[in-house]
Amino acid sequence: MEHVTLTPMTRVAGVLALIVVVTVTVAVGGAQQPQTPVFRGGVELVAVDVQVIDKSGQPMPALTPANFDVSINGKSRRVVSADFIRHAASAPGGPADAIAATLRPEAAAAGGATGRTIILAVDEHSFSAGAAQAAMQAAGRFLDHLEPNDRVGLYAYPTGASGFDLTRDHAAVRKSLDKVVGLLELPTSRFNLSSTEVIDITSADTVALDMVAERECTVGGVKRPNDSGCRRDIRMDAISIAGMLEIQVGQSIHGLHALLETLSRRPGRKILVVVSGGLLASDRPGGRPDLTMETLRLGEEAAAANTSLYGLHMDSSFIDAFSAGTKRGATSSLMRDSSVLGRGFERFTAAAGGTLIRVEAGTGDSAFAQVLRETSAFYLLAVEPTEADRDGKSHPIRVKVNARGATVRSRASVIIPKAGQ
Repeated sequence: MEHVTLTPMTRVAGVLALIVVVTVTVAVGGAQQPQTPVFRGGVELVAVDVQVIDKSGQPMPALTPANFDVSINGKSRRVVSADFIRHAASAPGGPADAIAATLRPEAAAAGGATGRTIILAVDEHSFSAGAAQAAMQAAGRFLDHLEPNDRVGLYAYPTGASGFDLTRDHAAVRKSLDKVVGLLELPTSRFNLSSTEVIDITSADTVALDMVAERECTVGGVKRPNDSGCRRDIRMDAISIAGMLEIQVGQSIHGLHALLETLSRRPGRKILVVVSGGLLASDRPGGRPDLTMETLRLGEEAAAANTSLYGLHMDSSFIDAFSAGTKRGATSSLMRDSSVLGRGFERFTAAAGGTLIRVEAGTGDSAFAQVLRETSAFYLLAVEPTEADRDGKSHPIRVKVNARGATVRSRASVIIPKAGQ
């Protein structure tokens, strides 16, 4: 059994590039047999893993190099080979082993011979107690459907209290899910401000301030929306709440940063499933909370850690808005409140080249089922870079497929080591 501890403060020497470099030459001429490429030493290629999903949500088999168009820095690069690897069919001595035998150890780890490496990351501060319980129950059913050779790790952040080693003992991970609890605490507001009202008021929107003052400003039971003291207090309340929300969002970002730092030092392809009730972000200039740059950098870190990222936004905002004792602004803003709650999460997954799945809290099974389907197989592409690509810096990469109904999942950037490294 292999164990690799996932904790917020783990530090391991060495940095893994986003891609792996494979020294091969593909034989020219003759028909290539599926999953049995012929290699000879000589040419330095880049191995890039790609998921291709059909209209039914299943991996699309039987594609050839001619079906793929890969560009680095906006310039097309030659795809030398495209091997379809199914995780469920990765028995020793099978096709995945034939491919892995031709690659360096780092590249072999990207294949299917040893099963998937899946990390469940749960944002504790984004869930109420009830919503967290429902999410963890769905996660447990997800574990029940994994292949026996899949390695799994659980990482609850930002506390890290329920961290668990990477292991094939899925039952043990399932038990650890019971330790994950929702820690959501909304900042108290004297004026019952909603998230979007905080955003609007901190962006100096006087119309939004007028609406809150009309609702909240009373003196001796008489409405006084123009009372300067009340309006000042509303602005101060909004600024205070925005600061507390930024602290909460920052803690979530730091927790993910610590995890990604650990994963970047582990060779091979990882499937990262981030389960969250949302990552609040302003939807207008000047509004707060706004940690846009930190969120985008987090997405770049996820890409650099060689992860296939799935963000599961389990939105409980509608349920929470009508829960007992809750009084937060006007219900007419609920749709926008839900939108801004997922905005930071959407930025994160987009920057990582990942997939965002939105579901209502308590209905997470469909989201986990999608992850299972889409990660059951992938293509390992051998791509020929130019000398200019080999500079050890990050470059944007784009993968297209000329097959009808195909959806492509691939990372947004690559780091190609300098020649000889």
